[in-house]
Formats: sequence, C-alpha cells, structure tokens
Amino acid sequence: MAVHLLGIRHHGPGSARNVREYLKELKPDIILVEGPPEGEALLQSVIHKDMKLPVALLAYIPDQPQKAVFYPFAEFSAEWQAVFYGTYNNIPVKFFDLPLAHSFAIELAKKEAAELVVAGNENEDETAADDTIIDAMQDGAEGEQVEAAVETPAELPIIIRDPFQYLADIAGISDGELWWEINFESRKDNAQIFEAVQEAVTALREGVEEKNDPREKLREAWMRKMIRQAEKDGYERIAVICGAWHVPALADMPKAKEDNELLKNLPKVKIEATWIPWTFNRLTYRSGYGAGVLSPGWYNHLWQYPDDDGTRWMSKVAHMLRTKNMDTSVAHVIESVRLANALAALRNSTRASLDEFNEATTTVMGFGDDILLKLIREELIVSDQLGAVPEDVPKVPLLTDLERQQKKLRMPADAGIKEYNLDLRQPNDLARSVLLHRLRTLGVEWGEERSVSGKGTFKEQWLLQWQPEYSIKIIEQGVWGNTIEEAASAFLINKASGQTGIKEVADLIARAIPAELPKAIEALITLLDQLAATGSDVLELMATLPGIANVSRYGSVRKTDLDMLSGIAKAIIARISIGLPIATIGVDEEAAHIILNHIMSVNNAVNLLQFQEQTEEWLHSLRQIQQSTQAHALIAGYACRSLFDQKALQHEEVATHFSYALSSASEPMLAAFWVEGFLKGSGTILLLDANLWSILDNWVKGLEEEIFVQLLPLLRRSFSAFTNAERRKIGEKAKSGTSAMTKVIPGEANFNYERAIKGVPVVMQLLGINTSENGK
Repeated sequence: MAVHLLGIRHHGPGSARNVREYLKELKPDIILVEGPPEGEALLQSVIHKDMKLPVALLAYIPDQPQKAVFYPFAEFSAEWQAVFYGTYNNIPVKFFDLPLAHSFAIELAKKEAAELVVAGNENEDETAADDTIIDAMQDGAEGEQVEAAVETPAELPIIIRDPFQYLADIAGISDGELWWEINFESRKDNAQIFEAVQEAVTALREGVEEKNDPREKLREAWMRKMIRQAEKDGYERIAVICGAWHVPALADMPKAKEDNELLKNLPKVKIEATWIPWTFNRLTYRSGYGAGVLSPGWYNHLWQYPDDDGTRWMSKVAHMLRTKNMDTSVAHVIESVRLANALAALRNSTRASLDEFNEATTTVMGFGDDILLKLIREELIVSDQLGAVPEDVPKVPLLTDLERQQKKLRMPADAGIKEYNLDLRQPNDLARSVLLHRLRTLGVEWGEERSVSGKGTFKEQWLLQWQPEYSIKIIEQGVWGNTIEEAASAFLINKASGQTGIKEVADLIARAIPAELPKAIEALITLLDQLAATGSDVLELMATLPGIANVSRYGSVRKTDLDMLSGIAKAIIARISIGLPIATIGVDEEAAHIILNHIMSVNNAVNLLQFQEQTEEWLHSLRQIQQSTQAHALIAGYACRSLFDQKALQHEEVATHFSYALSSASEPMLAAFWVEGFLKGSGTILLLDANLWSILDNWVKGLEEEIFVQLLPLLRRSFSAFTNAERRKIGEKAKSGTSAMTKVIPGEANFNYERAIKGVPVVMQLLGINTSENGK
C-alpha cells in the first residue's frame, strides 16, 4: 500500500503534464484531488463532449447564493488532468479538501468569535480570535445557526505572500511564478520531479514562519483523514494531487486521534454546486483569484505546444499585430525567436521564458518601445477565451431559461466585447432588447446600452461582454421566479412595494416598459397614480415627468398600452403648471438654477408628449413666471425665451421684455441673471436679431467698470454654454460692431449677398440650367 503525493501549482502546463504522465505510469486504484467534496457528483461531466475549458466549479448556499466560491479549471490545470484521467478510465476520483459545508460555516464562526473578542478586549490579537474559533467549533455550534460569510465574487483563501517568492529571491528571480515556471513548468527532464517538489517545499515550510491559520490546519487534517479512509478501504495505489504547499503536511501523518479531535463538532451549512463557464481573464491575479496565474494565454500555448522553441508563439504575436494593421514580417519573427533564445542562454535557462519573448518583442517589433506589450498581453498572454458547459449539467431553472434564450436569440455569452445594433421593428432584435432590459432589471449588467444618434426610438446599440460572476447573480435572483420574465417582474413589484416617492416609482416604470413586463407595469402605474394624486412637491413632480415622457415613446414599438400612464402625465403637468409660479418666488441663486434645470426638462417633456390642453396650461404657467416681478430673474429670462421659441410671444413683445429687463432701472445683477436665463442653451438669437443685439450691446457698454468686473464671471458663464461656432461669430460681431451687419430678413439668417451671388452660376450649372438664355 503506497500513497503518492503529487505536489503541483494549481494552473501550470508542466505540472498538468507531469501529473498526467505520472498517473499513466502508476495506474492508481484511487485518485484524491484537492477540491470540495460537494462537487464530486459533477465529475462525470468533465468527459462530456460539450465541456469546453476554462470552466469553474461554483459552490454556494442555496438560500443565500450570493455567498459562493469558485474553483476554476483550465486544460493546463493539474487537477483537471487528474480528474479527467480518472473519470475517463473509470478510476474512483474524490475531492478530499475540507467540505465547503464546514468551510463556509467556519467563516461565520470566525466573524462572530472576532466580534466577541473585540467586545471583550479591543487589544486582543488575531491569534486569540482564532483560538476562540476552535473552542466555539469544539463546543458544537448548531449548523442551522451558521451561515457562510464569503461574499461574491469569493475566491479560495490564500497565504498573503506567495511562499515560492522566498525561493525566487534566493535565485535572483523577479517573482515566485517565474521561478516555478523555470524550475518545474518549462523543464524537459522531469524525472523525480515530485520528489524534488516535496523536498523544496518541506525545506520552505521549515524555514518560513507560517501564518497561524486554523482553517489551513483543518483543511490539512481533513486531507489526512481522507487518505487514511482510502487506505482503510483497501486501495493499494493512492494518488494524491494537491497544492505543493500541502505536501509536507500530508507526508508527515500525525496520529489519527489528533486530527479527529481537531475536526470534531464542525458546524455545517447546506451547499449546492454546478459548473459555469470561466474565462482566462478571471484566472489572473489581477481579477482577484488568489490561486491564479499571470499569463493563462501563455500557459495554454505551452500546454498545446510543449516543444515550441518560440516560433509558434512569435508567429501568433505577428499575426495579431497584422490584424491591427501593424507591419510585421517573417524576418521580425525569426529575429525575435533568435534574440529570445540568446537571452535565455545568457541567463543559464534551458529554454526561453515569456520574459525573454517579451523583451525580444519590444526590441525587434516595438523598436525599443514596450507599448506593444499591453496589446499582446490583453489578447495573447492573458486572452479572453471563454469556456462552455453541457446543457444537461444541473442548474437552477432561471439560469437554464437564460441559456435557452441566449441560444434561441443567437446571443452567445462571449468573454470578448461584442457590439449589437438592434432594429426594434425586427422581431428577433426586439426580443434581444427585451432580454437585455430584463437582465438589467435583475442587476445583471451583461449589456451596456449606448446612445444612438438620429431620431426615433427604433434603434438600440449594445456592447456585450459576459463575466462569470453573472451566473452567481442569476442564481441569486432565482428566488423571484423560474424564468427571466417572471423573476424580473416579481423583482420590480417587490422593489416598488416600499416606495413612497413618485420619481422612484416612475424610474421603475421606465425599467419595466422596455423589458416588456406587463404585470409589473400595471402594478407600478397603479401605484404611481396613487402617489401622484396626493403629491404636493412641485420639484418632485417636475423630476418625475421627463421619465414618464421618455417611457411613453415606447408605446408603439414595444406594443405596450400606455393610456393610463398618459393620463397620469396629464395630471402631473396640470399640478406642475399650477404650483410652479409660486415655487419660483423668493429663491436664491442656487435654488434658481435647480428649478431652471427642472423647467428645461419639463419643457422638453411637454413638447415630447404633445398634449394640446396640457401644453397650453404649461405655457400659461411660463407666462405667469415671465410677467412676475417676484420670480427669480434667471427663471423669468428663460421663461421669456421659451415662450418666444414656442411662438407664444411675438418678436416685438420679446424685444420689449428684453429692453425692460436691461433698462437702467433694473439692478445690474438681476439683469445679468435675466440675460443668462434668456440665452440658456443657445446664443443664435443674438446673431439673427439685430434689435436684441443692440439692446444687449448698449447695456454692456453702459455698465460702470466696477459693476462690469463683478458681473463678468456671470456673463462668461452665460456665453460658455454656446457652441464654438456661436462664440466665434458673436465675437466677430462684437468686434466689427452692429454697423457692419449685413441686411436682415425677418425669419431668415443673415446672408452675405456679395459672396452668395458668386456661387449662383455654379449652382445653376449643376442644376442643368443654361444661364445664357436669359442673359443672367
């Protein structure tokens, strides 16, 4: 009876290859793999033809799915090769790590124990807290009282510093991963490799002060317990695949009584597990996965082409650069490979590593500039490869419904960014839009909606990029229903149940309508009607209306009956029109700007809705503000301009109000506010109307220097909102003076007739008109 300890790095092509070859030679009776026992029921899926790596084993608490942990696997993961070999050859395979049922529960016990320690003595250190954990667990905590405290996205616990960094420092190598790659992943002579790993890590653990981590002690005690169980069950050749760090603890087996004492009375919670697609990007340290690798794309290349001297790799680099319209020749590839291998030889390495190839790329292809490496890293060194899992893998119904719709609508969950331009008049595009909006309602931001230029509401543009943690979010939202539509609808209705603000409910309606959730829409509109009928806050009503107006645009394309919503909008406009004039009296500058922004939004909403009676009510409200001597000048100025733009004031009336506002009887500061409001958003009127220009010009000229300096910031703010073209033309007009203005035709733009007449012959010729016939 023999136990074979294969210490590995969790993701490494050399380790994976060594494990596979060792198992082929050993032909074990059982294989024990570091991993959660809750996942054993899913192991048969690893040989399924539709399983595409990378994937992750996702384990979670069913009634709290946001508390979860991922165990990612790539083809170059040693654990995956061990599981695949055993499953394919009908050899028993068991995950022999501490069950997550205990692990999750311990996290909560640790949190509670730490709180007790802090409450009793704020100076107590973490070791005391850890001792309290062990005591609490041995006292027999009730499983149903314990919940996991691992928040999404959760990752495997790790030692703070990579222990192999110590060996890398001794060898003069920049990081622990590179040291491991040089000594274990890239070497060709792998005889007695696992004995060497065990010897190195044993020396490392003896020489490095380990963090007093009770959970690691429990994990290793459980692993030893499972090895003893395999021996007890009569297995002769036992293969154990685990992280290299654990090998010394499994080689030096204490008495079973000691481990059993440590594992006694562990708390438990219920755990469920499934497979989900994973990405190479999520295998990197930068994504937060503690047992990750810096360069999964590079490792995948080493797995596929173990004998590559760099030619294939540099060819990939050259091909990628050519797709970016960068001139890269075969000569670049040859010279880069030659330089990388020369650098490896100078450094006494048996073969070139990624560092050498990166340096060669910078020198030969980047001409000394490492800017190319960022692009190469994203697309090749890391890569955005996304895995896939078989359809028959057990999943929650909500996730199954999503995958069904993704397949039906031809929207694969890709790791790369993909753009979708949707025409909502097309049934398939409309269905895609509805799905994306429903997912956003559930908090799954798979798609980022971009603004689309042009008129109409029939176009949408989305950028889609799938992230593995979305699966967790879908599982979490499964409590609301078994389909995306059912869950989104129930989620919104529940969210609205505690809302008392009109705007908040209107925002929920704005989310429900493009998601086509009729039950939620009906419930939300009913609630909005009740709140609007009793609401008295004019500003809240004004903040609500634009959202309702925007929602109303979807009526035709979304095939949604919005008659009741239109009735609410009409009632809100009426209430705003009555209360707004009073709300503008006696306010300070800050409040005036806030109210003005609301007025501008409401004005746009009223014009969008085009309700004739309500439009008249709104314009009447603006007239009251414009004529009021108590309304803030900023708001009064905008009201005058808005009435003029909507042809509710004639040109002569505007000139009169403009002249009155800027008369010597008006305080300069109030006049400046009035001008700011009148010119809000556009200064074109000053270019087209010589009379208004003259009034403004004379007012500015008549200001005393001291007052002008005081008003200058305000005037600058008014003009800063204009377009560059408007500011340029206004500047030219001010410089030249009003006398230089060309002839003004009411209702038309100003024309330079001398310049325009020169273009007439050319236009006539383009139109095919013979100008010589009439002598003109």
